[in-house]
Amino acid sequence: MIKLFAWSLIAIVVAIVLSLTLGFPQDPGYLLIAFGNHAFETSLFALLVALCIFIASLRLLWMILSGLNPWRLVSAGQRLRARRKANAKRSTIQGLLSLVRGDAPSSLKWLEKGINEADASSINFIALAYVTSKNGDVDSALSWLDKGAEAYPEAVSTINTLRAEILLNANRLPQCVEVLQSLRSNSPADANLLRLLRKVYERQGDWAALEALLPALSKHKALESDALSELADNILLGKLHGTSNSDELQVIWKKAKSSQRETPRLVTDYAKQLLAAGEADIARRALEKALKKCWDAKTLLCYGELDFGLADKQLLMAEQWQRSRPGDAALQLTLARLAMRSEQWGKAREYYEATLSLQADVAGFAEYAKLMRALGENEKATAAEREALALGGRQFTLPLPRRGTN
Repeated sequence: MIKLFAWSLIAIVVAIVLSLTLGFPQDPGYLLIAFGNHAFETSLFALLVALCIFIASLRLLWMILSGLNPWRLVSAGQRLRARRKANAKRSTIQGLLSLVRGDAPSSLKWLEKGINEADASSINFIALAYVTSKNGDVDSALSWLDKGAEAYPEAVSTINTLRAEILLNANRLPQCVEVLQSLRSNSPADANLLRLLRKVYERQGDWAALEALLPALSKHKALESDALSELADNILLGKLHGTSNSDELQVIWKKAKSSQRETPRLVTDYAKQLLAAGEADIARRALEKALKKCWDAKTLLCYGELDFGLADKQLLMAEQWQRSRPGDAALQLTLARLAMRSEQWGKAREYYEATLSLQADVAGFAEYAKLMRALGENEKATAAEREALALGGRQFTLPLPRRGTN
């Protein structure tokens, strides 16, 4: 309006100046415009005033139309939306910062405030689910994820990955497997999903499913080679512990890799399972076969620790091994134990003394002390007991001679 007033004032001043300069008061002039049967006549002064009014009117109309410009309305709407987005973003950032600080109540407050904004994001729902799950409210966490998946279907993969982790931590394993299998059907090469599936199957003890997953874990490099090898060994152990039938045990063992059949912890576990299933002779031969292929102290000690009821046969076999390995302390200890089981006390004493001369072994000292005590040699027994106590460790129950027996 100020501009309109200014332009009008200028027009009036110009008109007055021209009138006075050109002498309009004495001779206003005359203008005639004829067109066909029509004619228009006026004074020059009146025409000038009319032009000024016309220009002022056009200017006023332009200003009114500019004020009602729809593009300005659109721009105002865009600025309003940008402000709402900024508010939602601010609330989300404050909520995440509170989460990092460990302030769960403040985090929930800010994230919920952000979620009420028209321009909230999937981050709000994901963060709310994470916070509530950490607080132990699993159902509320899953509810937030449901709402997030409904509001942001494009983020459903990320949302369901978090859902699987929450279900895994809550030990809701069947639901977790269902979610992960659904995700894997869309992303079969996702290493993170494969690692999560591995954890679930291990916790379930589903060795068949875990064995079927191994090729994918290897192909997509979800685990390092050492971890894959360890996982394969754990699968074999799980399958061995999952049955007490000797025939099934032998079938599982035959299907194992040759390298696994020589791995000490697997061989010894297999022998223990066979022994528990009543197959002492097969268990003994499994250990002997493993030792023939790969000489190992742990496997050898297990050969002497387990009571197969075949100590005489075992002692003969171990004495054959001794010919090529006279300085092997583990073999000497195994020979001593087998001699004890065979009730050959003299041999047992010699082998224990040979063992302890090669290596200070707590179990060897303890067992030797018991043997000496049973044979009435208390001084040697006491000295060996002191050594055993100084070293500390576990002991095995072995038969002992009756007092006075040599």
